[in-house]
Amino acid sequence: MNTTANIKVTDIYRSNYISADLMASEGIFIIKSKGHCPRKDFKGLLQEVGQHAKKYQVGKWFLDLQHFSASPEDIDWVVNEWIPKMTKTIGCKHYVAFTFPENVIYQFGFSRRLNKLFPSGCLHIMPIAAKVHAVKWLQECDQ
Repeated sequence: MNTTANIKVTDIYRSNYISADLMASEGIFIIKSKGHCPRKDFKGLLQEVGQHAKKYQVGKWFLDLQHFSASPEDIDWVVNEWIPKMTKTIGCKHYVAFTFPENVIYQFGFSRRLNKLFPSGCLHIMPIAAKVHAVKWLQECDQ
Protein backbone atom coordinates (compact mmCIF):
# COMPACT_ATOMS: atom_id res chain seq x y z
CA MET A 1 0.00 0.00 0.00
CA ASN A 2 1.21 3.51 -0.78
CA THR A 3 1.97 5.97 1.95
CA THR A 4 1.72 9.71 1.50
CA ALA A 5 5.46 10.04 2.22
CA ASN A 6 6.32 8.22 -1.03
CA ILE A 7 3.83 9.98 -3.30
CA LYS A 8 4.64 13.03 -5.38
CA VAL A 9 2.33 15.92 -4.52
CA THR A 10 2.02 18.80 -7.00
CA ASP A 11 0.91 22.30 -6.02
CA ILE A 12 -2.03 23.30 -8.21
CA TYR A 13 -3.30 26.48 -6.56
CA ARG A 14 -2.29 28.60 -3.58
CA SER A 15 -3.83 31.69 -2.01
CA ASN A 16 -4.15 33.05 1.51
CA TYR A 17 -7.59 31.40 1.74
CA ILE A 18 -7.56 28.11 -0.13
CA SER A 19 -5.11 25.65 -1.70
CA ALA A 20 -5.16 22.59 -3.93
CA ASP A 21 -2.60 19.81 -4.34
CA LEU A 22 -2.70 16.88 -6.73
CA MET A 23 -1.45 13.37 -6.11
CA ALA A 24 -1.56 12.47 -9.82
CA SER A 25 -0.36 8.88 -9.41
CA GLU A 26 -3.24 8.25 -7.00
CA GLY A 27 -5.80 10.43 -8.81
CA ILE A 28 -6.44 12.41 -5.60
CA PHE A 29 -6.99 16.13 -5.14
CA ILE A 30 -6.39 17.65 -1.71
CA ILE A 31 -8.20 20.95 -1.20
CA LYS A 32 -7.69 22.88 2.01
CA SER A 33 -9.57 25.97 3.13
CA LYS A 34 -8.13 28.56 5.48
CA GLY A 35 -11.24 30.59 6.28
CA HIS A 36 -13.70 32.62 4.26
CA CYS A 37 -12.76 32.27 0.61
CA PRO A 38 -13.33 35.31 -1.64
CA ARG A 39 -14.92 34.70 -5.05
CA LYS A 40 -11.68 35.38 -6.97
CA ASP A 41 -9.77 32.71 -5.05
CA PHE A 42 -12.66 30.25 -4.96
CA LYS A 43 -13.27 30.35 -8.70
CA GLY A 44 -9.54 30.53 -9.46
CA LEU A 45 -8.94 27.35 -7.51
CA LEU A 46 -11.83 25.51 -9.13
CA GLN A 47 -10.78 26.56 -12.64
CA GLU A 48 -7.27 25.19 -12.03
CA VAL A 49 -8.61 22.06 -10.37
CA GLY A 50 -11.02 21.52 -13.27
CA GLN A 51 -8.22 21.64 -15.84
CA HIS A 52 -6.10 19.15 -13.90
CA ALA A 53 -9.06 16.90 -13.10
CA LYS A 54 -9.77 16.61 -16.82
CA LYS A 55 -6.10 16.01 -17.71
CA TYR A 56 -5.57 13.34 -15.03
CA GLN A 57 -9.16 11.98 -14.82
CA VAL A 58 -9.30 12.68 -11.09
CA GLY A 59 -12.31 11.29 -9.27
CA LYS A 60 -11.03 11.25 -5.68
CA TRP A 61 -11.14 14.31 -3.48
CA PHE A 62 -10.07 15.18 0.05
CA LEU A 63 -11.76 18.43 1.08
CA ASP A 64 -10.47 19.91 4.31
CA LEU A 65 -13.50 22.08 5.01
CA GLN A 66 -13.04 22.54 8.73
CA HIS A 67 -12.51 26.31 8.40
CA PHE A 68 -14.34 26.81 5.11
CA SER A 69 -16.86 29.45 4.24
CA ALA A 70 -17.83 31.12 0.97
CA SER A 71 -20.64 33.31 -0.23
CA PRO A 72 -23.97 31.57 -0.94
CA GLU A 73 -23.68 32.73 -4.56
CA ASP A 74 -20.32 31.01 -4.94
CA ILE A 75 -21.65 27.80 -3.42
CA ASP A 76 -24.60 27.93 -5.82
CA TRP A 77 -22.18 28.42 -8.73
CA VAL A 78 -20.25 25.29 -7.70
CA VAL A 79 -23.40 23.22 -7.29
CA ASN A 80 -25.28 24.47 -10.35
CA GLU A 81 -22.46 25.02 -12.85
CA TRP A 82 -19.04 23.69 -11.88
CA ILE A 83 -19.97 20.23 -10.62
CA PRO A 84 -22.32 19.44 -13.54
CA LYS A 85 -19.61 20.58 -15.98
CA MET A 86 -17.02 18.38 -14.24
CA THR A 87 -19.26 15.32 -14.23
CA LYS A 88 -19.83 15.73 -17.98
CA THR A 89 -16.09 16.06 -18.52
CA ILE A 90 -14.69 13.31 -16.29
CA GLY A 91 -17.72 11.18 -15.37
CA CYS A 92 -19.98 10.97 -12.38
CA LYS A 93 -18.16 8.43 -10.19
CA HIS A 94 -16.42 10.32 -7.39
CA TYR A 95 -15.09 9.57 -3.94
CA VAL A 96 -15.08 12.48 -1.50
CA ALA A 97 -13.45 12.43 1.94
CA PHE A 98 -13.92 15.59 3.95
CA THR A 99 -13.52 17.16 7.33
CA PHE A 100 -16.68 18.80 8.60
CA PRO A 101 -16.79 22.57 8.46
CA GLU A 102 -17.02 24.36 11.80
CA ASN A 103 -20.01 26.24 10.40
CA VAL A 104 -23.09 24.11 11.18
CA ILE A 105 -24.96 25.31 8.09
CA TYR A 106 -22.17 24.00 5.85
CA GLN A 107 -22.07 20.71 7.76
CA PHE A 108 -25.67 19.87 6.95
CA GLY A 109 -25.82 21.38 3.49
CA PHE A 110 -22.67 19.88 2.02
CA SER A 111 -23.59 16.20 1.82
CA ARG A 112 -27.24 16.87 1.05
CA ARG A 113 -26.50 19.12 -1.92
CA LEU A 114 -23.82 16.83 -3.33
CA ASN A 115 -26.04 13.76 -3.08
CA LYS A 116 -28.77 15.53 -5.06
CA LEU A 117 -26.36 16.17 -7.95
CA PHE A 118 -25.16 12.64 -8.54
CA PRO A 119 -27.10 9.57 -9.66
CA SER A 120 -27.37 6.81 -7.09
CA GLY A 121 -24.10 4.90 -6.71
CA CYS A 122 -21.92 7.57 -8.34
CA LEU A 123 -20.92 9.55 -5.28
CA HIS A 124 -19.27 8.05 -2.22
CA ILE A 125 -18.82 10.43 0.72
CA MET A 126 -16.84 9.77 3.89
CA PRO A 127 -16.49 12.30 6.72
CA ILE A 128 -12.97 11.94 8.13
CA ALA A 129 -11.08 13.71 10.92
CA ALA A 130 -7.48 13.54 9.67
CA LYS A 131 -5.75 13.94 6.30
CA VAL A 132 -3.79 10.69 6.63
CA HIS A 133 -7.03 8.72 7.10
CA ALA A 134 -8.67 10.52 4.19
CA VAL A 135 -5.81 9.73 1.82
CA LYS A 136 -5.73 6.08 2.94
CA TRP A 137 -9.49 5.71 2.40
CA LEU A 138 -9.24 7.33 -1.04
CA GLN A 139 -6.34 5.07 -2.03
CA GLU A 140 -8.35 1.97 -1.08
CA CYS A 141 -11.89 3.02 -1.98
CA ASP A 142 -12.14 1.68 -5.53
CA GLN A 143 -9.96 -1.40 -5.19
